[in-house]
Amino acid sequence: MLIRKLKHKTKVCAKLKSKSKKSPTAHSQNVGIHFRRPMKYIIYIIIFACFLSCKAQKTESKVEIFDTSKFEHPELISDFISAEWEKVFKAKDSLLNIGESVIPDLLKLMDNPKAFQKLQNTADLIYPGATEFWGHGWVIDYDLDWIAIRAGWAMENLTSQHFGFTENVITEKELMDLHKKDYAIYIETGIHNVNFKRQKFKELDAIIKKAENWWKNNQDNWTPLSGLKDAIFSNDINRQLDAIQQMRFTRFKIKGYNQEWFEREIKARIIELNKTDDEELKLQTKYLLR
Repeated sequence: MLIRKLKHKTKVCAKLKSKSKKSPTAHSQNVGIHFRRPMKYIIYIIIFACFLSCKAQKTESKVEIFDTSKFEHPELISDFISAEWEKVFKAKDSLLNIGESVIPDLLKLMDNPKAFQKLQNTADLIYPGATEFWGHGWVIDYDLDWIAIRAGWAMENLTSQHFGFTENVITEKELMDLHKKDYAIYIETGIHNVNFKRQKFKELDAIIKKAENWWKNNQDNWTPLSGLKDAIFSNDINRQLDAIQQMRFTRFKIKGYNQEWFEREIKARIIELNKTDDEELKLQTKYLLR
């Protein structure tokens, strides 16, 4: 069909040329018509290209998936699920300062386990999604590119619970071993290339269910303060260490936590834990009792 139209235009041009001998005015008018027709098709092409561009942008915008207006804390949630690392960790601290009332928002972020947002501008952050290790940095053993795991990171920090969101692929020993092994390359480039094995995103359905069930059973009377005490009196060494870290290096405010509460509620238990055979727990409780 397109070939037919092109041939038709050629014939029109020929006729216009023959008419030009009789009337210069007619020639100028017809030449105008001759150029307007190709312009018409160019305009169609531009409109079609704009349509495709808008459609592509609309598709790309669906990556976030979440309508933050449906959350109790929309602005903080918007920053928390963004790609910018600085926005993410600042929003996370602000969310945790809110306390237990933020947990429904964190659970809502787990509604779509496939939601993915690759972190950008992470500086020296070391996490399972990192591809470079600078020989130093902030280690977070959560695959934070997956929004559900990012929410799990915040929820586990707040509750001192272990639902299973941690990847357990990054240890200080492994990083130091890598640093020593590839030190010659590090001297030249200033970085180590890393590729951590990531598995938790494949197990998210069961992990999320565990977190949801815990909140369903505890939402009526749980607070960050009671959670801190529960962790210290648990037999889970990882929960104990998390709680001690919160008391030593305050990541967020816990209403009711002060020296008087510490002395009355958990000091005796901390002294008991200090007698453990675990070197790390012994060291951390020692620092806490100073």
